[in-house]
Amino acid sequence: MNTSNKEIDIRSFNENKIIIIDLMKKNDIINLTNFIIKNNIILESFNINEFDLLIYGIRINISNKMFSFVYDHCHYKTINYTHILNRSEIITPLFLALYYSNYDLAKTILEKGGNINYKGIKYNVLSFLKKKRALDKRKLIFILSHGFNITYINKYQLIYNFNFSLTKVILEFCIFNNNFILKLLSINKNKTPMSKNAFYELIRNEKGKFEIKEWYYKLLNKQKYMQIEYIYSYEDRNNNANNIQKLLQCANKIDTSDNDFLKYTILRKIEKKKLNVFMEKEYLHYEFNKIYYDKLKKINRFIKKKTFTQLMIFF
Repeated sequence: MNTSNKEIDIRSFNENKIIIIDLMKKNDIINLTNFIIKNNIILESFNINEFDLLIYGIRINISNKMFSFVYDHCHYKTINYTHILNRSEIITPLFLALYYSNYDLAKTILEKGGNINYKGIKYNVLSFLKKKRALDKRKLIFILSHGFNITYINKYQLIYNFNFSLTKVILEFCIFNNNFILKLLSINKNKTPMSKNAFYELIRNEKGKFEIKEWYYKLLNKQKYMQIEYIYSYEDRNNNANNIQKLLQCANKIDTSDNDFLKYTILRKIEKKKLNVFMEKEYLHYEFNKIYYDKLKKINRFIKKKTFTQLMIFF
């Protein structure tokens, strides 16, 4: 083929591509079908040079029917494929549909075998949307309700970077959700014998889906006491002493000049009923006394070493 013929072929290819894209934008399946038949066009041949018809279709918000048409005629081996966007960002059709808040299209992709837990790239769908600052309550609920593996939330420490409204969605959706309620109803309906210990174990397992301890660390660091109270409400009430210790241990990890003061603040709020965390009076006084004793030990150490400057700083 000479140079002139090559130029004609390239020009014809580009003209056909423009027409196809225009028909896709109009969601005109009938004329698109007629055009590719009449011109003997293989639709998948346009998926070259970092261009992908299906990905482009998602970006221009094509209809579900047009999406299915392009998917079928381009003979994709799987809907769970990756595409490099803007020469750097790796995405899947499902990730992109959710990014554009196209929930109907996301459902269509899932029906075609789309994997909400796709792991072929270094981040999952929640990480992707969080990175793009596109994760909101509706998207999170959609993802959780379509089988997202909640263990990834702990594994990849996703929760620590969420705002609190999203944290609440995760707790409310994943703990004591419909499946758990149906399980309890089934036990009751079938009159399945269950001991008190077995019931508490069921509750503990349900609440143990997430590592709540690390959430305390984040919230204490920002002194978000109302949010701490909310998180605490999901703790196992039958293990209260350990829950309190978990909270106080997190206070020890905070990068502050006086961790004892932070623990004292927590205990004081509990004592004054400003933090709705149950704590027996004897146990409360015991924890207060531990702080006082620790303070006295530090003061005695300063006095013995005659480091009065440090003693002044201490106070």
